[in-house]
Amino acid sequence: MQTFLHLCRYSASAFVFGLLAGCAQFPVANTLPADEPVKTAVRHDDVTPRALLAYGRHVAELDAAGFARELKALEGQGTDPMGQMRLALLHAQPRADADLARAMTLLDKLLGNRSPDAASLHPLARILHVQLYTRARLLAQNEALLAEQQAGREAVATLQQKLDALTAIERSLPAPAPAATRRPTEKPQ
Repeated sequence: MQTFLHLCRYSASAFVFGLLAGCAQFPVANTLPADEPVKTAVRHDDVTPRALLAYGRHVAELDAAGFARELKALEGQGTDPMGQMRLALLHAQPRADADLARAMTLLDKLLGNRSPDAASLHPLARILHVQLYTRARLLAQNEALLAEQQAGREAVATLQQKLDALTAIERSLPAPAPAATRRPTEKPQ
């Protein structure tokens, strides 16, 4: 019996090693050598979204003064679709001086525009609009939760005051008189 178990262990090990050796012959799908760059074809319609994404990355790194300069420059340019998209990207930044509602309004105008220049920006505008809508919804939920938390804290403080008042009343009451010890009464006959 012991030799049978020993034989099973060796045959199982040999099977696993054989399986692994057989799999080593096949290359892993979709792998490139580390020294070869990934080549992508750039189409004409890819240039505008790439430029806008680069602009979005640029405005994300601006300080407050740079943000104000960029905002002033963009608001003076006019209402072409590219300018609307840039202004929406600027207002979409998660900073105190950015205006999320203004960004969503600009994207709504852009999505309503049926010109060929605006139509090329529609896919990116839709994606950005969904993200901004989600961010606005989450910010509203966060504000509601903060209000609930504050109301809860106030309720806890009120209850604590009432409990402290009851404790003070209880302490001010005189101590109860000790109960007289009763003797067991005789049983009636």
